Amino acid sequence: MSDETSQTYMIIRKDKSPVDYLITIISVIMCVWHLHLAFEGGYESTFQRTTTYLIGMSLVFLVFRDRDETGWRAGLSALLFIAAVAAFSYPIFNLDYFLDRLFLVDPTKPADLFFGSIALLLTWEASRRTINTALPMISFVFVAYTYFGPYFPWDLQHKGASFENIIDHQYMTTDGLYTLPIGVFSVFIFLFVLFGSCLERMGAADFYVKLSIATAGRLRGGPAKAAIFASGLTGSITGSVNANVATTGPFTIPLMKKTGFKPEIAAGIETAASTGGQIMPPIMGVSAFLIVEFTGISYWEVVKVSILPAVLYFLSVYTVVHLEARKGGVRGLPAEEVPAVWPIMKSGWYHLLPPIMIMAMIMTGRPVPQAGLVGIFSVVFIATIKGAYDFYKSPPLGGSTASALIDLIKYGIWNTLEAMESGARRSLPILAAVGSVGLIMGVLSQTGLGQKFASLVITLSYGNLFLGICVVGIASFVLGMGLPTSAAYIVLSVMAVPALLELGEPFALSLIAAHLIVFWFSLDSSFTPPVCVPAYTAAGIAGALPNKAAWAAFRTAKGMYVVPMMFAFTPLLLLDQPIALLETMVSAILGFLSMGVVIVGFLYVRASVLERCILAVASLGMFWPHWITHIAGALVFMVVYMSQRQRYIQEHGSAPTRA
Repeated sequence: MSDETSQTYMIIRKDKSPVDYLITIISVIMCVWHLHLAFEGGYESTFQRTTTYLIGMSLVFLVFRDRDETGWRAGLSALLFIAAVAAFSYPIFNLDYFLDRLFLVDPTKPADLFFGSIALLLTWEASRRTINTALPMISFVFVAYTYFGPYFPWDLQHKGASFENIIDHQYMTTDGLYTLPIGVFSVFIFLFVLFGSCLERMGAADFYVKLSIATAGRLRGGPAKAAIFASGLTGSITGSVNANVATTGPFTIPLMKKTGFKPEIAAGIETAASTGGQIMPPIMGVSAFLIVEFTGISYWEVVKVSILPAVLYFLSVYTVVHLEARKGGVRGLPAEEVPAVWPIMKSGWYHLLPPIMIMAMIMTGRPVPQAGLVGIFSVVFIATIKGAYDFYKSPPLGGSTASALIDLIKYGIWNTLEAMESGARRSLPILAAVGSVGLIMGVLSQTGLGQKFASLVITLSYGNLFLGICVVGIASFVLGMGLPTSAAYIVLSVMAVPALLELGEPFALSLIAAHLIVFWFSLDSSFTPPVCVPAYTAAGIAGALPNKAAWAAFRTAKGMYVVPMMFAFTPLLLLDQPIALLETMVSAILGFLSMGVVIVGFLYVRASVLERCILAVASLGMFWPHWITHIAGALVFMVVYMSQRQRYIQEHGSAPTRA
């Protein structure tokens, strides 16, 4: 044990360059800074948010570079690192000046314009390096709109703003770069990203995958169903679609292909299942923390009302997977390849404790940052106890016990540092997205474009809530082609939520429902080209064409567009109405099963065009908020079901099995 631990420790360390060590140091500083904020409760907003950018942006230009770059490229990366330190240090060293000056009254200094311009350029470059080119381009167009406002036609026209006023608003106030999202990142988001990294480093993701395969592996299409369970469990700790795909995909996708799923179908299922990780409590991804800040509703209330919709979404994915397995004749894994549940639970049950502790603290009304801290420290504590127990049960066979113990402690410390670095690295794309979106939010407040968009939604929908939600869904679909989930949600929430609330007055549409509608629509960026990194990641693992994988994910994740409608027109969020809620859930499950048959074209045998058309109408009836349409839709489904079953018996001479 001593030799193995020492060797692992040396393998981790020996290939690190001086820049890699600098990355580790800054990553640790980043973690310590955010842990400190959680302990202390934060500082003055400009200081806190600028410091967050200072640490994070400097790290971006060290991490997102070509490791082997030389010459002018290496010089450029070094220059960008220095520029990031300078641009985001300037407000900190001149904090009193930033706080005391009057916005748009006191003139800007040449230094303000210089460092402000650099900060904006660095923000766009950071987004380009960490996410894609589309996001900084969109952000730049918005900022350009601020300057060229007088030249736009119709309602898009505004008085415009000078270059000095743009820098003043975006860089020197808390309405641009330093707006609310970066505050949420510094207090909430980073903590839970770090928590997920620590838990994953402890081996939780591997445990969740094994547990899922043990539970569902022998079912029809077992690996695909295991992917659903594994992604739900993993998503509950990471809240990241791409992290889910990268973590569970290498295990589940090859197994899906092995049992008979086409590569693009396997990639699509993994992407759709992983997308659900962002709606699975307790973490629910970045946007959940933004919902809390935008609405003023407690985090527990957001989590509580999100549980049943998340279950409904995963059931919708499950139905498509089951029908695809039936259609393709896909069986489960052989019994000898499926591990038993109890030994896996016995060996890794402690991985469930940190998420349970976080949920318990949130349920009892403890502050969310405190829950995040407890989660992180509980992982470290459990890992320490586990390491000590393993050392006690398996002492070194040769050599000094003291030397082996020292090696174990070194490995534990280095493993903790690796978890901290991993958490910092994972947070950088979020930080960069928050920066570019902060500029967009600055434009919305400076130009009044948010109110104009809300008026446009109301106009295009003719005052109808259903049509208004469709308009928001289309806008989200378009934004999802260029923006990641968190960015799309922030932009749409500012522009679309006021319109939805106005349209939803006759239905008593709640604030939380309006935000959840926008949040769920924003999730489609995971499978809408050209940005859908999770779908492309899954395609790479599966060896499938990226666009085919994205399309397969789109059709599998159909619930992502249906459930938001249910927020507005059904009692899905009304937990105080259990009977109505039960009726809604049962009807929705049958509706998704009907829709699955329409999409896949198969139940027991191939569905005819007439059957698919009938079931399409029936599914609409089961989603419609009235008990008569629920009963009618269920009866239609039963007719098709019995017809399909009878045809199967005629073709095969026996009743279909459940397997």
